Amino acid sequence: MSQITSDSTFRPLHGFRGYELLVTGDGNASRLPLPEEGELVIGRAPEADVRLDGNSVSRRHAIFRARGTNFSIEDLGSSNGTLIRGRAVPPQTETSLAPGEAIVIGEFVLVLRALRSRATPRHVWPREYLEARVAEQAERSRAGGGVPFFLLSIQVESEPLVDPTPVIAAELAASDVLGKLTAEQWCVLLVDHTDVEAEELGARLSELLSEANCPSRVRAIGCPRDAISASGLMAQLAHASDPNADSMAADNAVLRSPAMLALYGQLDAVARGNINVLILGETGVGKDVLAQRIHERSDRRDKPFLRLNCATLAEPLLESELFGHEKGAFTGATHKNPGLLQSAEGGTVFLDEIGEFPQRLQPKLLQVLENRQITSVGSVRPRAVDVRFIAATNRDLEAEALAKNFRSDLYYRLAGFTFVIPPLRERREDILPLAHEFLRRMSQSRGIAAPPPISDDAIGRLVDYPWPGNARELRNVIERALVLSQGRGIRLEHLPIDTMRSVVLVSRAQASHYSQHDSELPIPDLNPEELADRQRILDVLTECAGNQSKAAEMLGISRSTLLNRLNAYRIRRPRKHRP
Repeated sequence: MSQITSDSTFRPLHGFRGYELLVTGDGNASRLPLPEEGELVIGRAPEADVRLDGNSVSRRHAIFRARGTNFSIEDLGSSNGTLIRGRAVPPQTETSLAPGEAIVIGEFVLVLRALRSRATPRHVWPREYLEARVAEQAERSRAGGGVPFFLLSIQVESEPLVDPTPVIAAELAASDVLGKLTAEQWCVLLVDHTDVEAEELGARLSELLSEANCPSRVRAIGCPRDAISASGLMAQLAHASDPNADSMAADNAVLRSPAMLALYGQLDAVARGNINVLILGETGVGKDVLAQRIHERSDRRDKPFLRLNCATLAEPLLESELFGHEKGAFTGATHKNPGLLQSAEGGTVFLDEIGEFPQRLQPKLLQVLENRQITSVGSVRPRAVDVRFIAATNRDLEAEALAKNFRSDLYYRLAGFTFVIPPLRERREDILPLAHEFLRRMSQSRGIAAPPPISDDAIGRLVDYPWPGNARELRNVIERALVLSQGRGIRLEHLPIDTMRSVVLVSRAQASHYSQHDSELPIPDLNPEELADRQRILDVLTECAGNQSKAAEMLGISRSTLLNRLNAYRIRRPRKHRP
């Protein structure tokens, strides 16, 4: 445990509120305000100014010096050295320090930081800025040997009676970074707090927001305690909030197409079981929404729903992020981390874009699916975990497995039950109900009393458009139209008509082109499922003007798989159409 004492040569000056030294180790923390001039002896000896009672610390280990706003550390020839920025400093040599940097001495971390002076942050930053700051801080933490920092996730109920921003901001220090992730989720980056201080601040914010008639859920997320990379920390933030806050509504109230009604008719039976689920569909069709609905209608609804995007998690750190790591498993692993999968204990893990999951880690994921056990990095002992897996992809995972780009045994484990969400162009009955639902929610979030009407010509264009980006594109178009119309009524000129017209015209011209040429090839002897697949490929080629790469992407298969099917189904290879 660290203990701090002061002698007459290092007495804090009256009224000085410049900097302090935060000493943490063995679960304890101590703070020492620093004067303008002076030095501290750090070591294990009873007479040391900063006493660190640990076997890895020498009796007189180092000297910390303060000269106004200039700071330095000198190692006194210690046995185990002194680390700054992840490197050992030369003994008997002064090394400069900047505020925010950490000194690592054995199992202790000493952080030089500015004393807090409470001040309202000057700006509420958007998600993109906050992510960049989190990435920067995570890199700084790794370079400093695992210096901790924290994020506070503040999730408020929809339509709060008061704006929570001033309540949150009034409790923050000038060095804290306040960001807004969604309409209901705020996040605070705390760069110079201990875990105790972060938890205390979270509890205080929760209490103050409740007193202000703004109920909220506040959670502290720590690096490296909960995750060691920016992507892992952002995944934890998504876990702390409603993962579907930015997605479309997709309940039965806005579904009209027989295909989607049939799909949702199976939902409750599948949700009640514990079978793994694979969701297939093009980008933007709402695979994440369906995964959320399965969780909400399952017996695990009161447990965590953890969404992980396999394409965005940093691969070098993915293993330790998912499965956890032991203390000392690798450089910078100063704390034991249970991993993201363990954090969803009793709940549901949604593996979005599972087709991008690295092949080298697929055997380890297979072990979790088969045995419900996790082995942390640096450990040889597996531990039990109780989670349900839902996976989603826009790729043809079966074809990828046959091509040995994805483990076939993992594919069959994931595909206990498979949902296929058809693209929006194949269920036009859903376009208008979805558009009205998006409009209702967006109007509500902007304080518009009633959603503005959509004119007849705008409705015609929405229904006629093939929506290559599916429901996500529809949502973006409606949001743009609401902004341009200023809430007074959406008309044709509020839609991106040039883009929409060009797609429709190309689609019609190409449809005529294929109808003239594809019939020249005799259709092979195919079963009904293969015939349906052949027709779908023809339809997609029509939609994307014969672009094979785009067609493969829309179909959720690789380009080579598409070419193989063109040959098998005797579909003429697309050529650029010249009118």
